[in-house]
Amino acid sequence: MRHRRRAGWRPIMGTVSVGALLVVALALGQAVERFLPSRDDTLRPFERAGVVGEPLSLRYGTIEVGQPDGSTVLHAPGGVYSTTGVYVVVPITFTAKGEPQPLAYVAIRDAEGRVYRAGSRRNPWSMLGAAQPGIPRQAQIAVELPVDAVAGAQVVLAPRPNDMDHRRDDVAVVDLGLTATDAQEWATDDDGVTLEPAYDGERPPS
Repeated sequence: MRHRRRAGWRPIMGTVSVGALLVVALALGQAVERFLPSRDDTLRPFERAGVVGEPLSLRYGTIEVGQPDGSTVLHAPGGVYSTTGVYVVVPITFTAKGEPQPLAYVAIRDAEGRVYRAGSRRNPWSMLGAAQPGIPRQAQIAVELPVDAVAGAQVVLAPRPNDMDHRRDDVAVVDLGLTATDAQEWATDDDGVTLEPAYDGERPPS
């Protein structure tokens, strides 16, 4: 006597198996996604951290940031400016590598992530064009900051002027070592700081 197979048994088991496989595949996909870098991560610049007084080696050259100074008054080639905040002046030595290179993006970023660009009339910056390979270019930046942006500030430098062009490239980020005490001292100083023009060669000892 032959036994009949129960109708619908095989389709039900098949449906359960496929559903289980889909659940497992989805879980594996989510686990792998957590460990892989996102597209935004792969397009971020390579921030190279540095400190004042130490050379920082980058793809396009070497940058050394000098000791910053500050005041409420800035003496610049284009005039004398005053602020209710603080002018921070930072000396920079840039030695290009391989081919002539500029530093077209120059900014100060505070501890909260706010960015203050140099390169305007009140925030002067000039390298006199691209620096020649192997020849140190001395320059200074001046950026007007709110007093509360001084402590923990970093200078950010890159060869291309547009933020979007920094993807997958080296960006120098140098901690200026500034404190709230520096901010308060500079906020009450009206003797002024002087912005020197750029030139080629070694910087004289201070």
